[in-house]
Amino acid sequence: MTICRVDSLSKYFTMGEIVKPLDKVSFKLEAGDFAAIEGPSGIGKSTLLYTIAGLLEPSEGKISLFEKDMSRLSDRERSRLRAEKIGFVFQEAILLQALTVKENLLFTQKYNKKKDSERIDKLLEKFGLTDRIKFLPYQLSVGQRRRLVMARALLNDPILLLADEPSNDLNEAWIEIIMEALKDISKKGGAVIMVTHDPQLAAQAGKRYYLKEGKLAEKN
Repeated sequence: MTICRVDSLSKYFTMGEIVKPLDKVSFKLEAGDFAAIEGPSGIGKSTLLYTIAGLLEPSEGKISLFEKDMSRLSDRERSRLRAEKIGFVFQEAILLQALTVKENLLFTQKYNKKKDSERIDKLLEKFGLTDRIKFLPYQLSVGQRRRLVMARALLNDPILLLADEPSNDLNEAWIEIIMEALKDISKKGGAVIMVTHDPQLAAQAGKRYYLKEGKLAEKN
């Protein structure tokens, strides 16, 4: 099954002048694919992930997820698709500051109309947060917040995971655990798109792309 298909995607911003971070980008991910996207900072890699997820509207082109044309879906249908099938690791560790570690995950399940406390406990243990469940985000280290964001992205067993610099602020041991979690998604028949500056991490992906001046090219 084709999980993600991007055809001639372009995105423009007007900031005094027209900025074009994405210029006729095309690629396709099938079940089991793990793709890494590399490129200089500020070039549009995050914009690509946001646009694929339906959080930004494309200026031109077409995005299909799970063989559904995103432009034909209502906002509610897109939200449901994200809740049920997509996990997103934002570059910044965005969390609900008034909720504890565990409450952040419980809120995500409630929003997605699911309830699986055992799944939450397993993810908290996996990412070394069991002894931090009553902590608020500001009481966590930067690395702990990053691991919590990863746990949240994995909470509902996403079929497509979009990961924006998932190794930020983590030591080598935790990076290895994060990478194994991403690989598990593709091994189970899902797909992963990972944005990274680290060529060693990119080399672990089955597909590698490079984004520069709006153009996406596959790396050998």
